[in-house]
Amino acid sequence: MQENGGEPRRDAGQEGEETPALFLEPELVSSSVPPPPEPYRPMRRGRLALLVAAAAVLGVLAGAGAGYQVQRDRKPTPLPPLGAAAPVQPTGAAPAQPAPKPADDRNAVYAGNLLTLLLPTPKGAEQHERGWLTQAAVADKFYDPASAYSDLGEHGFQRAVTARWSVGKTSRVETEVSLTQYRDDTTPYTSEVLRGSEYSDGAHQSYGTPVPGTMDGEVRPSAEPYDEAGGLKVYVGEGFARMGNIFVEVFVSGLHPVSRNAVMSVITKQLERL
Repeated sequence: MQENGGEPRRDAGQEGEETPALFLEPELVSSSVPPPPEPYRPMRRGRLALLVAAAAVLGVLAGAGAGYQVQRDRKPTPLPPLGAAAPVQPTGAAPAQPAPKPADDRNAVYAGNLLTLLLPTPKGAEQHERGWLTQAAVADKFYDPASAYSDLGEHGFQRAVTARWSVGKTSRVETEVSLTQYRDDTTPYTSEVLRGSEYSDGAHQSYGTPVPGTMDGEVRPSAEPYDEAGGLKVYVGEGFARMGNIFVEVFVSGLHPVSRNAVMSVITKQLERL
């Protein structure tokens, strides 16, 4: 059917017509339908760890308490008797012990008279000097006596002795032995003095040979001679070592070359007395 406007009229139920929504009255809805479930919420990690730690602590305390209770209810176990009898204290005075020898106490030896430790003059030799040396006399042995005197005072110079003798007339051989003692209270200056003597006097001494029985002792035979007054040529061999806080010097000089064995023999005999 058409209306006056020329457009077709759509009846109810035809295509394109919207169906009204269905409204139910509240009383028509059944009350037996369950409400929707709550969403799952996992436990926080911090709370879970706290619970586990608390459970562990409670378990340890419970176990310790149970163990203590069990041990408390037990009867004490008696200890076995001693396997050996108690030592018996001897009665009377102790046996007499021999007095220690001074030579066995190195500190006592080094604190004694240095002159008695100095190598004696050999039989048949002519002695020229034997006695004490002052700090100034020791400093005169160095190239710069003023600086050496100051260094000796700063590094604990204690005392020094020397002996000098000669053997022979035409082929005279002169030997000088010196012992210089340092306190070495704060620094081991004796070893420093020895290290300063490691180098030979130019071409006048040959290479060094270690002294047996010492850590850093050394002897050096003569090489080129020294030119002395009157055209005299003198050969000098030398040896250095230390024993405790005592510095040992040996000089062997003559008109002929001084061998290594000649110096080694003197310094070895001197070290045996220390």
